[in-house]
Amino acid sequence: MSIVRVTRFTANTPDTDGMLAKRAELIATVRAAFPGPIATRLTRDADATWTDTWTWESVAHADAAAAARLPLAAEAFALVTLKGSETAEVVDER
Repeated sequence: MSIVRVTRFTANTPDTDGMLAKRAELIATVRAAFPGPIATRLTRDADATWTDTWTWESVAHADAAAAARLPLAAEAFALVTLKGSETAEVVDER
């Protein structure tokens, strides 16, 4: 069963383009190094809180990528302040 891993954050940098470029680099690196990522989506609300949603084939795939502690992930997370994250099973998708 696929899952979503949702991370909420605020940006520590006014350089949105740089942050988005780092995210794109991280997505490409994760997709090349690990099986399982299906899709990603990034949104920003009116209060400037960002929500990054990654859909994975399984929690095992997501956990394996997270456990790798990629240096690029540390670089990307250095640009933000985490507000929370959660993992949930996808039960219906149309």
